Amino acid sequence: MKFDLSFPGSVASIDIGTNTILLLVAETKEGVVKPLFEEETIVRLGEGLQRNGVLSAEAMKRGLQTLSQYLDRCHAMGIQRVFAVGTSALREARNSEDFLGMVKDRLNLPIEVVSGEEEAELSFLAAARDLGGLEKSIFVVDVGGGSTEFVQGKADRVTQWTSLPMGSVRSTEKFLLSDPVQEAEWKALQREIRKLLANIPRSRDPLSLVAVGGTATTLASVEQGLTEFIPEKIHHFVLEREALRNQLTLYRSQTLEQRKTIPGLSPARADVILAGGAILYLTMEDLGFLSTVISCHGVRYGLLYKKIANGGLGMAD
Repeated sequence: MKFDLSFPGSVASIDIGTNTILLLVAETKEGVVKPLFEEETIVRLGEGLQRNGVLSAEAMKRGLQTLSQYLDRCHAMGIQRVFAVGTSALREARNSEDFLGMVKDRLNLPIEVVSGEEEAELSFLAAARDLGGLEKSIFVVDVGGGSTEFVQGKADRVTQWTSLPMGSVRSTEKFLLSDPVQEAEWKALQREIRKLLANIPRSRDPLSLVAVGGTATTLASVEQGLTEFIPEKIHHFVLEREALRNQLTLYRSQTLEQRKTIPGLSPARADVILAGGAILYLTMEDLGFLSTVISCHGVRYGLLYKKIANGGLGMAD
């Protein structure tokens, strides 16, 4: 990929999640975010957080190393402004200040830890700007590693939102402890998800469902049998609920090693895809959606749109 470094609006955003850390380098011109380079690294920053309540030294080391590599990439591309946000793992870990201080001291990178409401707003803003032509209100589901955000709105306006303490990593570590997964574990996971879904506000308005985040894009990749991640085939892919149900049946029937051979499924996600997929599937079932649009845009896009709106880029937009 070739990069045009001459545009003064080139900036970067980093989304530091429980499972992944994502980098977006983009041009921002006339209110539009145009991606130049993107990278995703499965760091598992929140590994063991459900059990111990803290970030492990090894997880923090992985996070620091990934952020250092991302900043090296940004500097090589001549990017002067880098914005970083942390989500569920950094909200909850008792020692998150240790990680934040380490990153600030060693990399001179301040990380803004956003609330569940702010995370929901960023996910919605990314999807709303991407799918601005929809006449219906949209309902955005962002299945993360440690939490899942549910946001409804129209245009750029959020009308209601909920952030629930369930995610691909958190739910796997809490419920899916056997290999392959046992029936009792699977049923316990479903009960927990359904109980939490009762907290989602219901709407009488017709809605379009949009799923963002690594779980959603992985499910779309598996459905198409992609041997490599191809954003052009995943972004705006329509995933049917029945197809998702069939995927979950497959994951439940296989060992972790067998899952790692499934086309479209990154081996690093093979252990948590069942829990993440179950959250999305049960959400669709609970709210009556037969399909969902998959979006590759998420918090990192929403962050730049918010900076543009607030004049926080410090440059001509």
